[in-house]
Amino acid sequence: MKSRWSVWLERTNIYRWLFGFTIILYFFSGDYINHQDIFMLFNLFILCISALSFRKGWIQIFTSGVITFIGAYHAPDFSIHLTILQWVWSFIMATFIMILIEKYIAEKRNMVDLITSLANTLDSRDNYTAFHSNNVANYSKAIAEELKLKQNICKNIYIGGLLHDIGKIGISENVLNKSSKLTTDEFLHIKQHPSIGYELVKHIKPFEKSGVLNMILYHHERYDGNGYPKGLKGEEIPLEARIMAVADAFDAMTSHRVYREARRLEYTLNELQKERGKQFDPIVVDAFLKRIGKTNRNFYPSEQHVGMSYQKIGS
Repeated sequence: MKSRWSVWLERTNIYRWLFGFTIILYFFSGDYINHQDIFMLFNLFILCISALSFRKGWIQIFTSGVITFIGAYHAPDFSIHLTILQWVWSFIMATFIMILIEKYIAEKRNMVDLITSLANTLDSRDNYTAFHSNNVANYSKAIAEELKLKQNICKNIYIGGLLHDIGKIGISENVLNKSSKLTTDEFLHIKQHPSIGYELVKHIKPFEKSGVLNMILYHHERYDGNGYPKGLKGEEIPLEARIMAVADAFDAMTSHRVYREARRLEYTLNELQKERGKQFDPIVVDAFLKRIGKTNRNFYPSEQHVGMSYQKIGS
């Protein structure tokens, strides 16, 4: 999931139109701008637009030359040596900006690839988990939006939803897909998946900064302190994890599982209300119910396509 900033950086056609406009404006600016510092800032601005518009070195050589000679045209004393030095300086600056932009975009792409790879690894073990993770990601994002959280936080919560169950990679398939009631030992085994997931991805620095690690580790904590793995209580639990707990439980109840049929929507909403202030943060439950109330369509995940249920709340 790309950030809006990353998407805008990749739209080179927009910057090329802006570059053409600013070059024309720059050519005539000498008649109106006499202050050298302001003129240099204008020059630097055009170099930034050039780097955003054209991501190839030889084009930067050409565009830097155009910018330099337009500047030299307005200079009172033209000097070929100073003009060439200015050309080299402009090229270096534009190239430096271009490299920084490309590095930023590459890092974002690598992060998207990493998240996709981790999610695909989880999906390969259980097709149900693919739908569940996708649903939880969208429900969580919808709750975050209802709580008026910042856009970057909503995006991070979505990523956390995709990866919240990544620790199930370390859980036996016999336990994950068991159709009968789990034994005490099997339940203790499956309760390890938040810690396993945390250990699996804790070295990924962006996940730590974005709160994804908190969502993976704490999404089974309860508001009343009876959850796992740490037994955190109330606001000791990170907000992102409290949001994910509601989204996770909602999708678990309204989806078909190997050991039971999906619950009806009315039953699920009653359960959320019943556990408000016990298992779940009251504020998060209220936000989710408010979001469902805004949905005009009759919400209920179909038996044929459970994984698409999120569209009606997350839209």
